[in-house]
Amino acid sequence: MRPSQSEILRALTPLDSITRLALIGVAKNCGKTTTLNFLLASGACAGRTVGLVSVGIDGEVADLLLGTRKPPILARTGDWVVTARDALMKSSARVEYVASMGFSTPLGEVVCARVIEEGTVVLAGLRHREDLRQASALMEANGVDLVLIDGAYGRTIGASSGIADAMIVSTGAVLSAKVDVICARTTALIERLALEAIRLDWQRDLMHKALAEDRFLLGAADGHTIASPATSALLGLGEAVDRWSGAMSAVAIPGLVSDRVVEHLLSLPTADVFEPTLLVPDGTVLQASARLLARLRRNWAIRALTAPRILAISINPSSIAGHTVDAAALRDALGARWPQTLIFDPGFALHSNAKDA
Repeated sequence: MRPSQSEILRALTPLDSITRLALIGVAKNCGKTTTLNFLLASGACAGRTVGLVSVGIDGEVADLLLGTRKPPILARTGDWVVTARDALMKSSARVEYVASMGFSTPLGEVVCARVIEEGTVVLAGLRHREDLRQASALMEANGVDLVLIDGAYGRTIGASSGIADAMIVSTGAVLSAKVDVICARTTALIERLALEAIRLDWQRDLMHKALAEDRFLLGAADGHTIASPATSALLGLGEAVDRWSGAMSAVAIPGLVSDRVVEHLLSLPTADVFEPTLLVPDGTVLQASARLLARLRRNWAIRALTAPRILAISINPSSIAGHTVDAAALRDALGARWPQTLIFDPGFALHSNAKDA
């Protein structure tokens, strides 16, 4: 049985203590924008001053790549947005210009504005982690106490260190007509982003040192570290095989973890190593394939400095390809893997509320 809107809102009460929420899609057209609209229209954000930003472009009438129609983002009076000027020209909401972000994109200057009359908004202009940090900080300085970060086109920057407190993951039939495939791909993304936190002080210190020096480090429990002269993990790990020993048990990588990096890690001898551990700032740097990460996890632990909590999983049982999956079966499959997590269909909840109004 699908949860009612009131049940969903009760389950979303932890949102009251969250200041930045990232909306992450397993793929395009999983229902992120519908989830965002549900949060704004259902009362989940009642009493909060909300700021809206996107990594990429969101709220456009049609998908720029596929040409398929997309749901608009419906901003309320009093909400705030950070977006490009050309995107504001395509928005129906009336806004009041407040400040410039100090940089421009092909869509024009990126600005911070307050919505003075509700309507649709197109969000664009932010591309990097630092863009998100600056945009969030500027809106918060103007009284925003909840920033909703829409990660367009499967982008996961919103789940980066220091960006968001929590995230909602959107998934659905666009991934496959088979529930088990949808569940497997969703689980792979969540496991990548919601890593276990670093537990040991020496490992935490090693990761902080790697970030401060911007290079990968090998570390041991006695505090001994080995730094590679190469700042690139890919180049440095090629040399690390000769420097790795049973005393070493952790590798701290401050940047991207690609397929090649994982392949180098897999080549390190671990038979005599107690719990070899890969340390990363957060799960967004893990860009290796699910297959290689699964191989790595057989012998390695992966720990992160920070990991946003999973507030909920939203599902879209319909695909732009025309097929649908059984919503209850999808909910049950995801619920079996994530039993303590709210799983809901925001499109159904919005439609039900509209009929009951």
